[in-house]
Amino acid sequence: MPLAAKSVLMDVTLAGDRLVTVGERGHILLSDDYGKTWRQVPCPSRTTLTGVYFPDSRHGWAVGHENVILGTTDGGETWTQRYPDGGIEERYLDVHFNDLENGFAIGAYGFARATGDGGETWLPLDVFEEELHLNKVTVGPNGRLYIAVEAGELLTSGDSGADWESLPSPYEGSLFGVLPLGPRTLLTYGLRGHVFRSLDGGETWDSIDTGSSVLIMDGLRHSAGAIVLAGQSGKFLVSDDGGRNFREWEVPVQGATALVECPDGAIIAVGLNGVHRLFSPKNQSKQGAQ
Repeated sequence: MPLAAKSVLMDVTLAGDRLVTVGERGHILLSDDYGKTWRQVPCPSRTTLTGVYFPDSRHGWAVGHENVILGTTDGGETWTQRYPDGGIEERYLDVHFNDLENGFAIGAYGFARATGDGGETWLPLDVFEEELHLNKVTVGPNGRLYIAVEAGELLTSGDSGADWESLPSPYEGSLFGVLPLGPRTLLTYGLRGHVFRSLDGGETWDSIDTGSSVLIMDGLRHSAGAIVLAGQSGKFLVSDDGGRNFREWEVPVQGATALVECPDGAIIAVGLNGVHRLFSPKNQSKQGAQ
């Protein structure tokens, strides 16, 4: 579809130097020039894809609504359905692989599945006893995993996702991600501009006044040092002091859902109005979009 790069896109990641983004109607797009141009590849499903992850440059996974788990072994050029349709409808929201064989998908109402054989079989995974949406997986520099959950719940795993424990919650509203800044320093973010910072691995949290009430869906630490949080309504939040203070950054992205930094320093953002290539927030006069 000629306008696929401007459609609703839900997640974006790097597969080596290649960018892969996924979204509505099974759209999968690739870029080999750091987001300047995009091309669509065939997808065996027309359902919304919500998460994508590559443990290396060739092997990748995408998940979505209606039980969809897709796999690729050629850097995203071709995809196959790896979990058959049928049974209750499972709505996956994110996917993570520790290596080529071991990974898991998380989703709505606390449901999760894990594989230990490279996606040949997927078995139910006990992550959280309550039926709350498991929103996003992130990994820290020491390999510890985190899941942000609705209703202010936070989960962590120190054994690659086999077992999970709850962290003290800083907030009763939904959280959409955890951004590890170091082995013990974390940010978490969610509704109404709420951002919290921890220096002890999530045991205690300080509320950060962002001066904004935008919904925050994703975040990254740029190689130049700035922390960028993907806010809605064309406003991102940027911190130049490790997450202690934030300022607004106006961007052409509406309904932002995911961010990734390219090797050339550009930030790729996806959302309700497609994919955008943004320059470093310290060079706002040069920012652009593809």
